[in-house]
Amino acid sequence: MGEPKATGYEVNQGPGPDVSLSFPPDFLCGMAVSVFQNSGGEDTNWSWFEKQKKVKGDFRFRIGLGCTDDRDGLSEDHGGFLESVLEGVGPSVIEKGYKIGISSDFWNRYEEDIQLAQDLGSNSFRLSIEWHRIVPRKGVVDQTAVDRYHQIFDALDRRGMEANVTLFWFVLPKWFMDMGAFEKEENIEEFVEWGRLAYKLFGKRSKMWATINEPGVHAMCGYIAGNHPPGKIAHFKTGGTVLCNVLRGHKRIYDAIKAMPGGKECAVGIVHNVFWLEPKGDGLGYAHVKGVLKIANRIWANEVVFNYLKTGKYEYQVPFRKNVTFTEADGRPGCDFIGVNHYARAVVNWALQPDNKGEDSDLTTMDYPVYPPSLYRSISYASTLGVPIYIMENGIPGPPDDPKRKEWIVGCLNMVKRAIDDGYDVRGFMYWTLIDNFEWNFAWILQFGLYEFVTSKENPSGKRVMKKGTEALGEWYKTEGPKLSKMLAARGDKVPPRKSDKERQELEERAERDFLRAQGVAEKDLPALTSQDEPAEATADGEKYQHTRT
Repeated sequence: MGEPKATGYEVNQGPGPDVSLSFPPDFLCGMAVSVFQNSGGEDTNWSWFEKQKKVKGDFRFRIGLGCTDDRDGLSEDHGGFLESVLEGVGPSVIEKGYKIGISSDFWNRYEEDIQLAQDLGSNSFRLSIEWHRIVPRKGVVDQTAVDRYHQIFDALDRRGMEANVTLFWFVLPKWFMDMGAFEKEENIEEFVEWGRLAYKLFGKRSKMWATINEPGVHAMCGYIAGNHPPGKIAHFKTGGTVLCNVLRGHKRIYDAIKAMPGGKECAVGIVHNVFWLEPKGDGLGYAHVKGVLKIANRIWANEVVFNYLKTGKYEYQVPFRKNVTFTEADGRPGCDFIGVNHYARAVVNWALQPDNKGEDSDLTTMDYPVYPPSLYRSISYASTLGVPIYIMENGIPGPPDDPKRKEWIVGCLNMVKRAIDDGYDVRGFMYWTLIDNFEWNFAWILQFGLYEFVTSKENPSGKRVMKKGTEALGEWYKTEGPKLSKMLAARGDKVPPRKSDKERQELEERAERDFLRAQGVAEKDLPALTSQDEPAEATADGEKYQHTRT
């Protein structure tokens, strides 16, 4: 690969005249690690959720001993009752009923794991600051947990690695959940207080602060799909309210941090999972699929989140009910960078099942095809915000010897390099993830780690064993990473100019077609294999466009 291009840039005006940002100077190559998923934790929404069952309800079974006239409670006078109350029955909400336990125990083995990341060429490390560990009970700060985080930051500092922190990564303290969490507007302030506290404790330890990881996923999975806590199904109105309150929390934490000493110099952003569902085919046979996917994509909330970040206006469509709406009084919320999480192109066939375009039906263990151009399209989409882009999560699940891992890694990193050469302001790539961890409701079924951890009686948190294909990531980090850092240094405070939607469409289609040609696809077959989208609801410059199949 040649040297990155560094010409044709315009001066970056930043988020405002009174803000002097200090982004990390290097192109960030690193790992994304959720502390909870790699360490577990008590008294959280997830430690509660893993005890729940898929069939909800309050099931009461009573056996009367003697007279049963009194059914309002136990009555020794009438012989009493034996009573059992079950909050749910059936299988666990977590695959196979697994429990997280201590997972790979990053909390205690952080030195070893951070060293593994550095050995692969990482100069950055993304991690969660867990609210439940710092504030296990409302109003109570656990100094031991604070000290442990400082030790983790010290380990990063000793290796010259940039810390990249996230304040809310799906895990909430149980006490905040019991308050109603983000279902209640009045609880936003409690979240903002958490942001203030975290920055007060650790503000000097990181230049990169993400307020929220995947707000759309939190709302959809927790209140519509029901596979994340609190496990509510088809609560569209509540889901829309939760997403609104979470985004408002981002805005207020951003403002709070910027008002604190040193806050104007750090970068505060948000992380969104950029993802689309698209039909495998076209025509009348796919009319029902397109209708379903249009609703599903709306629920995923790409446009809802991005429109809010662009304008300060929030509107969530609720089936058969009044939409959830909100408008920030002072307009567009602050956002110094956009973190992009992206895992796959999602293709759906006529039977509404996961599939792939064309004849190749080979999918990953998450039922997605290996199609790196989808990452390029996610970068293009994120660029409409007009702020620096960091790939905060990108990875592939699979067993240790899965050949798809190298294919995905090489393909996606090539797309990152291509996007930068095409003028997109991408400044970092975090691989998901370092070690196999507890993948939320999928538990241990989905194995995204570059290392597996092999447990034994003597080593319950596991020996770290590198998986096949991992070396490809390390090679790119060590060779291309320094070149990209050199490019960033050369351009200084200049950034690539914004692209029109037409330019973005042309670049996306070119990236897809070049990739497919390299796979040996004939020219006549290209239209059937490239992406299809509904027209964008809102874009950077007000245009609307649609991918064609010509």
